Amino acid sequence: MVRVTDVLVRPARGLGRLVFVRPFTRLRGRPPGPAEKGVAGVVALALLIAAVVVAVPWITRSDCSQGLQERRGECVGLLDATASSPSFKPGEDGPHQRFARLIAGVAKENGRVRDAWEKEGADREPYVKVALLLPFNPSESGAMTAGLIEHALAGAYAAQLKANEKQTGVNIQMLLGNIGTDLSLWRPAVDEATDLAKAKKVKEDDSPLIGVLGLPNSEKDSQDAASALSEAGVPAVSGVLSSPDIEADTFFKVAPNNRNAVKALARYLREERGRKQGYLVWDSRAHDNYVSNTKKQFEDTFGKTYSLGIRQHSYVGTMGPYQGAPHAVASAAAGICRTESNTVFVAGRDWDLPYLVDAIAKQPECGNRKAKDRIRILRVSTGLTPRLTTDAFREKMERAGVVTLNAAATDVPSWRAGQDAPGQFPTFTEAMAEHTGLRGAALDDGYAVMHYDAFQVLSLGVEQAKKVVGDQKMPSRDDVRSRIANMRVLPDDICHECVTGATGDFGYIDGNGNWPVCKRVPVVPFPRPKDHRPAEAYRTNQGEDGSCPAG
Repeated sequence: MVRVTDVLVRPARGLGRLVFVRPFTRLRGRPPGPAEKGVAGVVALALLIAAVVVAVPWITRSDCSQGLQERRGECVGLLDATASSPSFKPGEDGPHQRFARLIAGVAKENGRVRDAWEKEGADREPYVKVALLLPFNPSESGAMTAGLIEHALAGAYAAQLKANEKQTGVNIQMLLGNIGTDLSLWRPAVDEATDLAKAKKVKEDDSPLIGVLGLPNSEKDSQDAASALSEAGVPAVSGVLSSPDIEADTFFKVAPNNRNAVKALARYLREERGRKQGYLVWDSRAHDNYVSNTKKQFEDTFGKTYSLGIRQHSYVGTMGPYQGAPHAVASAAAGICRTESNTVFVAGRDWDLPYLVDAIAKQPECGNRKAKDRIRILRVSTGLTPRLTTDAFREKMERAGVVTLNAAATDVPSWRAGQDAPGQFPTFTEAMAEHTGLRGAALDDGYAVMHYDAFQVLSLGVEQAKKVVGDQKMPSRDDVRSRIANMRVLPDDICHECVTGATGDFGYIDGNGNWPVCKRVPVVPFPRPKDHRPAEAYRTNQGEDGSCPAG
């Protein structure tokens, strides 16, 4: 037990245990005299006050720096990246090494933007802010792995540099918001973002926050965060979220939704029918709206034709808290093989697919398949993630007699090969190589290009809004939101202030849930056949009078 006359001394980090120091020790052998009692009391009181002053802040302080708040072992909130690289976990020295260099790059660009505004005279360059909301602590069972965070951040950073190089009269700073490994710790970052965006009429001297991007997964937390931003009138743009159930008034999406992706698969199957012996495998985690909505879209579109009502099996996915043994898919594989199904619809996350393929490979009923009768696994995805394209996984697919057909937001392998590549895609790849070091197959998962285009939606909104508000004002969140809502692709593919993105041209129309129209939805095979030529990509439909009918 520590007495009130003892002082708690905290050593420097790494120097061992805490030490208790006795501040006043009387001589042994005789009782203290009156004077000593008085001196001892004064010294003890002074040291007690000093101890309280020193110890209480240490006891109550957080190991999270630069305004981030500690929540469940994470440093969450919105960070001004002009400071030194932050830690997103208490007590650590900095961010994950996989993307620390990118955060340093964002900090450098943000500092340059600030310095350009602080110049004297007519050369001053005003700026606005956007916030990138991601889970900055990676996890194999969380919302994003380190690689996906790296690629998303790299795409947004490259787009920030591109926007500022255009010299439109307004630069852009990018703040970083950690919303938690499982996205549930979004409140501090969103509250800070809405506070920074409050002013409606913004003077030239202001640097308002005009929007956010990120919110990557189709889950309830993304819906709640989007709703909170919408209530505050802050436009938000998600690069990869795809469930049509996730909507809010100011929440815009860059990826095609699951309904669009399943339509692309339906068009593909009209040409490649197979034997119409199907099977549905789905992740039973109810909180993951991406998988539950994908399952619904598969059942609505293919349920009758492929008898999916009885030919199906669920499993517990890897992502999220423990809800039973994860990826137990042996029974699903047995059902596929015993029913001789050659068209398998999978509503699940990328990291669970290798377990299903492995289980199929081990099933004797699926042995000796001929190349022309391979099992086709149909999925909805952003692109081809690295874990699904390794040499080991390719060999496992070969043993299982399996190929995947991915209705995706991107087809980077084809675009890199110069096949049906959007006009701005080469500009994107050059920027990624120059500014982030990412090139080649590192871009195949689609996270970099989708977040690149998500940032472009906001930066184009700023550029267009600045022309409207004039030289003496800065665009507000309301100005930017209005411009995004009016980015149109007119009949005959006329781009009327639409987004000329690295994934192709797209826009928005009223009454569409803020999903992109005229958006490409290619069907991407893996392994990629020799001499593969991609079919013309499905495009999300504007309606009968639109310029991009899906066919």
